[in-house]
Amino acid sequence: MPNRVVDPEQERAKRAIRQRIGRLRRRLDHRAFRLRDEGRRLASWRTYVTRYTTGATAAAFGLGLALAAGLSGRRLLRWTALRLMRQGFREVGHGVWGEVVRMWRDSAPDRSKAPGSEVHDA
Repeated sequence: MPNRVVDPEQERAKRAIRQRIGRLRRRLDHRAFRLRDEGRRLASWRTYVTRYTTGATAAAFGLGLALAAGLSGRRLLRWTALRLMRQGFREVGHGVWGEVVRMWRDSAPDRSKAPGSEVHDA
């Protein structure tokens, strides 16, 4: 087996590159896990029931009343049920839309750090 000449400077450079690759890989893994957890949280109905309790309760109560009104045929009960459902779904819908807007805004690159994007006061 031939003797290999080892350049200490080259070995240090290789080690530094491997360490940098390892750090980048760990950072990417951490971001991927964080995004996966955030996606699971946002896809769960429990998140919205917990966050928008009033709207979810109104929608559920309205749905129950609508089913009861459909079986009984009472007009006032049906009107109340539909009104409650509409109000509950509207509140939860606004909350979900706010979450989507927040996610979109957070996922965009920070333009304030880009070159040539200085803010000028008018």
